[in-house]
Amino acid sequence: MSYSRSFSKTISVYYSGTASTTVSVGGQSRSVSVPYSGYAQEVVTVRVHVDTDPFDYSVGKCNNNVNLLTGAVVATESAQIASIRDNSRKVAQTIINGFFKTVRSEISQQIVELKSRIDATLLHLHELSKRCVEKQVQMEKDYNMITSRYSKVFTDLDNELSNRIHELDRPAFVFRKTSGECVSPVMDSDMVTTVAVSGLEQSSLEAKISASVAKKTALDAIMKANRFLEINQKTDSILDKCILPMEGEASYYAPVCYMESSDNQEKSMKRIYSQERLPEMDKDQFVEKIGSAEWPRPDEATVSRLRKCFNAEVNAHYSNSSAPHDVRVSEYINRLFDINSIQMF
Repeated sequence: MSYSRSFSKTISVYYSGTASTTVSVGGQSRSVSVPYSGYAQEVVTVRVHVDTDPFDYSVGKCNNNVNLLTGAVVATESAQIASIRDNSRKVAQTIINGFFKTVRSEISQQIVELKSRIDATLLHLHELSKRCVEKQVQMEKDYNMITSRYSKVFTDLDNELSNRIHELDRPAFVFRKTSGECVSPVMDSDMVTTVAVSGLEQSSLEAKISASVAKKTALDAIMKANRFLEINQKTDSILDKCILPMEGEASYYAPVCYMESSDNQEKSMKRIYSQERLPEMDKDQFVEKIGSAEWPRPDEATVSRLRKCFNAEVNAHYSNSSAPHDVRVSEYINRLFDINSIQMF
């Protein structure tokens, strides 16, 4: 803004000097010097006019430039903040996707590994079951064969012993047969004692030898039968512990994994994982059933047992590995278990 100002001041100047002049007196001229001095004063007035229009114009132009610069800085800062926010979201999303992809791949590998182990175990169990059934059939055949054979042996031994006893004591049996046809005085005679003593004296040695051989044969047969029965009892006990009863009604439980997730387009994906030997389940019916069911929270003891089993499984897979990746995956798995509440169906 232009303005004008006036300044006034009195200026005093000291002066001095000598004035010389020639004076004629009586026809004689002489020089006369007269000194003089004093102060000369003058009032000086200065009027100043300041024109600020160019300065005001430059200040306004500078202000406009500063405003433009401020707007550019604010816009740049906003763009930078938005870029940082977008980049941080992309980095976070990449980390989250990478983590879940890693966990998913680890779980998939474990599922494949466990599936192969379960299939191999099932095949082995089927093979063992088939072998047990074959062994049972073979043992039943052997038992029936041995039973029939030893039954025949014991029958033959009984018949042989009966025949030999009759042969050894034939006089006594003949006397018994004929004594029934005789009258009572004959029964009071000494013939019975005589015949029995005579037969005993004649066949004592042969009877002892035959009885010893029969006892030895019978003892061997009894020992073999006893050993066979003990082995058969142990085998039956083992089979009773290993083979499930095939009759009667019972409930069988099989593990089923139900997963529900969403992708980047917020599209919901539902999957059901079960054993191949189980019939395929209706996904919609299964989801409706578990959605309408009550999911109460278990007590602390059950949660503690589940926690111990879960930690045992995690430690079994990652305790022997010191790689940073495995340690990080183990920590994230435990963290996911801690931040979620357990509910039971």
